[in-house]
Amino acid sequence: MEIQSRIEPLASGLSAPSAVIALTEPDFERFFPGEARTRLEAMLPGRRAWPAGLSGEAWAAWLRAECIQIVVSGWSTPRLPEAAGALRAVCHVGGSVRNLAPRPLLESGVVVTNWGDIAGRSVAESALHLALCALRRTPHFVKLMAGDAQAWPVMPHGTRSLFGRRVGVHGLGAVARALIPLLRPFGCEISAYSEGVPTEAYAALDVRQAVSLDALFTGSDVLFEVEGLTPTTSGCVDERRLRLLPEGAVFVNVARGGLVADEVALARVAAERGLRLALDVYREEPLPADSPLRGLGEAFLQPHLAGPTDDEAVRAGARLLENLACVLAGKTPPHAVSLAAYDRAT
Repeated sequence: MEIQSRIEPLASGLSAPSAVIALTEPDFERFFPGEARTRLEAMLPGRRAWPAGLSGEAWAAWLRAECIQIVVSGWSTPRLPEAAGALRAVCHVGGSVRNLAPRPLLESGVVVTNWGDIAGRSVAESALHLALCALRRTPHFVKLMAGDAQAWPVMPHGTRSLFGRRVGVHGLGAVARALIPLLRPFGCEISAYSEGVPTEAYAALDVRQAVSLDALFTGSDVLFEVEGLTPTTSGCVDERRLRLLPEGAVFVNVARGGLVADEVALARVAAERGLRLALDVYREEPLPADSPLRGLGEAFLQPHLAGPTDDEAVRAGARLLENLACVLAGKTPPHAVSLAAYDRAT
């Protein structure tokens, strides 16, 4: 197996492979606090000091010159070169590796690992939280209570319940699989759609398979956007499709901002049709100060933090240590990214 041919040499007498831990201090504090950092560093005694200021060809030249075999990476690690050189494995502490590792690296047999399905339940939890806050108009009442001390909502106050709602889930990956069980206690009528996913996958989750993405939008009081961002899905949530949502529907996006074709149109349709937006991701991050989304009264906006919470981040660090231990032992790690998974990822 080609992947094994890349990692087997690490177990054949190389007790201290040439490696670099390309993590910032905030990365260490978040993912490897205390003893975890000590353990990580002890696993790579032959590591080189990371030249954090390098990127592009200078970064690639340094990797070649140092004959780096293992890269431990985080969100601030520069993109790796396409040519593998001496590189054997990349152990990433985050989820998506598309912006870090070019596809040719995986094709050449370099093992690339990530945190696997750790983020699924955290993002699903956040998606549910966002939907409930939108339905209950939490942002509105937070502002109300922070303002005039005499202010008090009058009846009716515009709140809604999730119980019995028609819910649409666009995407059927790890987040969707974690989200659907969370929705069960609310007795929602759950439909889902993800292009190319076989019918058996919907049946396994006991959800209705929408005949098309248009049909999913048309029939959803609450629409959860959890689809991966690929060339096929980029911009799929355009103005025409947004107008298919029922008036007053809730649109939750915890996937990627690039799924929405035009945020100006999103704000316009939301204002015209009374949509309640609950967003974690945006086309440009941080969200520009002049974004029309900021001026909407029924928009619950959070700054891309639906992933692992601070207390969950240490689980991601522990998973990297698990993957790294397998690499050093010449074994295929449990959370190696396959080419198929790479192509589906955002």
